Amino acid sequence: MTVAHAFDRLAPSYDTLTGGEAFSHQRRLTHDAFARWLPPGCRVLEIGCGTGVDTDYLAHAGMRVVACDPSEEMLSRTTRRLARSGTGDRVAILSCGLEDLPRFLDVLDRGERFDAIVSNFGALNCVRSLTPLGVIARKYLRPGGAIALGLMGRTCLWESLYFAVRGRPALARRRRADQVVVHVAGVDVPTFYHRTRDVGGVLGDGFTLDTEIGIGVMVPPPYLESRWQQVPASLRRATAGLDRLVASWPLVNRLGDHSLTRWVKRRDADG
Repeated sequence: MTVAHAFDRLAPSYDTLTGGEAFSHQRRLTHDAFARWLPPGCRVLEIGCGTGVDTDYLAHAGMRVVACDPSEEMLSRTTRRLARSGTGDRVAILSCGLEDLPRFLDVLDRGERFDAIVSNFGALNCVRSLTPLGVIARKYLRPGGAIALGLMGRTCLWESLYFAVRGRPALARRRRADQVVVHVAGVDVPTFYHRTRDVGGVLGDGFTLDTEIGIGVMVPPPYLESRWQQVPASLRRATAGLDRLVASWPLVNRLGDHSLTRWVKRRDADG
């Protein structure tokens, strides 16, 4: 499997690559949203857990988590992270991606539904079809429950400006294509820039888009970290503050490196 192979190869360096200031800022914005949206004690399904940073955050916040990922190397690092932090007893791990997750949940079904479904930082951008997400949400998310999705957006303000200035218009427009090949650890990974309406389409009428936040509107994507560090620290701090301010503004909230949306299942929606 191309995606699993790529992230198996990326796993040893993933935490280093995502440890810079720009990505850490995006992570804090996302965790702040999780803190507002997900109450302690809730049961969460996390799709695409990577090395377990969000998994550990959710477990530390008092949530019970079922986390999955198709990369065995990523999961091994999640397991070690949870063991070090002492949160492993709150987390169950499944070795699968979105496509196989419904089958795994059918086997494990004990009649207890999830209060929330979370997928962060573009894990679902590696999946061509989001149809299994709709299946899972209708069957396994309780009425009134929430879905929090962090997806790479189709228009990234920083990326568009950066590549336009460098005279590379094709790269400035690349996210507007339905599919782009991205090089991950030497492996070509098909990447899909799902629209917000695509998510709504697979979830169906039983779900309402409640909130949309731009993650990294004013702060650059992580791959520009070295250039970002050339900006004076005082200006970086001011820009990060501005980023927080404008993150939820309509239209602006769709210009970030990622878009974080919350979908709520209607109380009268079931199955």
